[in-house]
Amino acid sequence: MTLNKGNRIVDCRHGLVLFIRRRPRRRLLVWDPVARDQRRLIVPRELDNDLLMFNGAVLRPASGHGHYQVALIAHDRLSNHTRIFACLYSSETGIWSKINSLQLQSFMATPEPSTLIGNSFCWLLKVHPDLQHVILEFDLDRQSLTVIDLPPQVKARPFKLRIVPTEDGGLGIIHLSTFHSQIWKREPGSVWVHDRAIEFEELRSACKGDRYPLIVGFSEDSNAILLQTNSGVFMVYLRSMEFKKISNMGNFHLHYPFACFYPGGNSQPLYNSIRSIIR
Repeated sequence: MTLNKGNRIVDCRHGLVLFIRRRPRRRLLVWDPVARDQRRLIVPRELDNDLLMFNGAVLRPASGHGHYQVALIAHDRLSNHTRIFACLYSSETGIWSKINSLQLQSFMATPEPSTLIGNSFCWLLKVHPDLQHVILEFDLDRQSLTVIDLPPQVKARPFKLRIVPTEDGGLGIIHLSTFHSQIWKREPGSVWVHDRAIEFEELRSACKGDRYPLIVGFSEDSNAILLQTNSGVFMVYLRSMEFKKISNMGNFHLHYPFACFYPGGNSQPLYNSIRSIIR
């Protein structure tokens, strides 16, 4: 299958890849590379507006049977007060849900790639003018939008933060500083607590002279972050702290890890990286 250059990758999960195309009319493309299948979705007419910026996420529901869901979020880009919209598409019904919205009292940059936490999609948002980050949560059961503040101790430059699931499947965030990181988790009652510190000493030894690694992706299947260094891109497993080099690429790209499973009952996944160049 040939993908048009106008398609922009925004998500990858459960063997599906999600693209957004701006023109001639806003469309989304859900691609299953293994099945060589692609499905095109038209953005709801209420959101088909050149003043809106888009992002999204895709998943296969636990019920399976070939169905998928696509969450679409949009925000205006020319206002000091950002209105955020969200809706959900189900391939089972073939329709979009009601559009939900909320307003931020500041300008918002384009959200970073999503992380699936429980049955909610979560995105990191960079909010101007102070460049602080917040989390946008879209609950798929309630189809509701919520903005969550980060711990006050977490102040980081772009691509030094990433939403990750905690060991019990809750909402967490990893904060990277050179080859050190801190993981925070959100407990009941909307309280953030420090979970643990991580030292990437072995990775530092493999990347001599590199002081500024960046988080360029996260693999939900492996619970691993992808770090861009001058020596290449490394996948670091957060439980075992083992790592492996997946690319010699030294230039910055966002990576979307793609996992497909061999047929015949073999559960060993095969990983590829689908990347999107930051322009």
